[in-house]
Amino acid sequence: MPDGVPGKARSGAEARLYADRAMREATEAGLTPGELADLLRGGAVTEAVPPWPGEDPDAYADRATSELLTRYLAAGADDPPPRP
Repeated sequence: MPDGVPGKARSGAEARLYADRAMREATEAGLTPGELADLLRGGAVTEAVPPWPGEDPDAYADRATSELLTRYLAAGADDPPPRP
């Protein structure tokens, strides 16, 4: 983890770069756009999982995707397993 505490949500072109990379990584990992929308509740991914100071966009995308997948699994923990 980089030094410092998690940063606040970035703005402008930088925020779009981080968000685009994270959203692409999350969909490649298997989350659907609808699942992402549910997890983010109308906010930006950079607000839900703020980038760390000095964090590379690709490293951020990996970390944000891991966090989103964890939240997705935790949210469905009470759901019954799918039928075979």
